[in-house]
Amino acid sequence: MDVLGIGNAIVDVLFRTDDDTIRAQELPKGGMTLIDEAQAEKLYAGAGDTTERSGGSVANTIAIASALGADAGYVGKVSDDRLGTSFTESIRSHGVDFTTPALSGSPATARCLIMVTPDGERTMSTFLGACTALGPDDIEQDQVAGSKVSLIEGYLADTEHARRTIGKVVDAAAKSEARVGLTLSDAGCVDRHREYFRELTRENVEVLIADEDEVAALLGDDAVTSLLRGNGGNCEVVVVTHGAKGSTVYDADGTVEEVGIREADELVDTTGAGDAYAGGFLYGWTRGLDHATSGRIGAVAASHVVAQLGAQPPEGLRDKVAAEVPGV
Repeated sequence: MDVLGIGNAIVDVLFRTDDDTIRAQELPKGGMTLIDEAQAEKLYAGAGDTTERSGGSVANTIAIASALGADAGYVGKVSDDRLGTSFTESIRSHGVDFTTPALSGSPATARCLIMVTPDGERTMSTFLGACTALGPDDIEQDQVAGSKVSLIEGYLADTEHARRTIGKVVDAAAKSEARVGLTLSDAGCVDRHREYFRELTRENVEVLIADEDEVAALLGDDAVTSLLRGNGGNCEVVVVTHGAKGSTVYDADGTVEEVGIREADELVDTTGAGDAYAGGFLYGWTRGLDHATSGRIGAVAASHVVAQLGAQPPEGLRDKVAAEVPGV
């Protein structure tokens, strides 16, 4: 397997709305707010027309990598309910190996209510539900050991149960040739667990992917290079995305690669842009492509994802990327 993802299995429920509605719900525009099941049901009931897709940060990344041609798998917990079935069918439709046993009974499958405003910004309200039941028993040693990189979702740090799951992934990777990857998920998540993430990057993580706000929350005044092997960290590669300004890839050998963006044909919904970039980068990286090419694959993939509603791989994504990036 090229890439194995471990994260919160969430059904994305997308719907269009306006700024007044977001203010009325007292939600921070562009942010992510954790809600309970009652709040989720209330938002869902008032959503009107919705689009439902398998979601969760790392699940989106894995779906993109698979659509590009990676041999990819995913570990995440859903419940045996309608949304759980929806998640399973959706992620498998992209060629992802997903076999984690479903939870029987409550809590319900997690969902993220994504409110998309006319400017393409997305405001997320997340009910974690069955995600919180993901545990060490769901991790198979052979599956981790058989991957080139196992990508851990930063949001898993929010529960002690899931941290034990991260620990099992780290231990399984250490007994094999597999690399440990980490995506920091959200600056607020980093603020909550800064020392935990610093320990992971000092001791266990070889590939870190994060946006500039998340990296700033992690490092404070320290340089990005402090995360690299030989400079106090354990990372072989650190990828920092800068939104419309592109991305920067740092290598432990001292190489720094600046990667530009690919302008979207149309900006519809920014949901999953960073996830798509990560999926494209990891596809290239696990194929042995150089950092500039891997970053370009990520940038092109992201540009096609934001031109649609939702974070799923667009139809024909591999051909679209291959048309612009030689070697895909």
